[in-house]
Amino acid sequence: MLTRKRQLKNSTALHEANFAKLTRVFPGLRELQGKIIGRGPNDSLVELQVLESSKYTKTFSLKLKHDTASTILPSLHIKVRNYYDASVTEVLAFQKHHRLNPRYSYPNPMMYQCDEKWQTNQFLGEWLDHCLRGRCIFQDDTELLDA
Repeated sequence: MLTRKRQLKNSTALHEANFAKLTRVFPGLRELQGKIIGRGPNDSLVELQVLESSKYTKTFSLKLKHDTASTILPSLHIKVRNYYDASVTEVLAFQKHHRLNPRYSYPNPMMYQCDEKWQTNQFLGEWLDHCLRGRCIFQDDTELLDA
């Protein structure tokens, strides 16, 4: 039981940290209505598109596409929801995997890890860290700014 409480606390901290990082990488995210497209190094393309918006939440699609000649890295697609009243960001879907449960028994039919949802949120945090280290700040329609 103690481990479960610790895991919940860590998940909340992770969601809060991701919210802070996401708002640094995409300033003005709360006001965004359409989408932001930015170009990165090696012809990579980042697209953030609002899917659903309400007073306290915003759901959006985050896509990273690489040069079509590159077959080493697949494109990345993450569906994310921001909760503005709680200042947290949660991954809802990763690649083509939707409705991830917080815990899975192992083994399971989809071969998810026991903490698959936590790992996808951790990945989002690491990707946002990479953006911040590279000083990638996306502001308006098609602009990539070097902060």
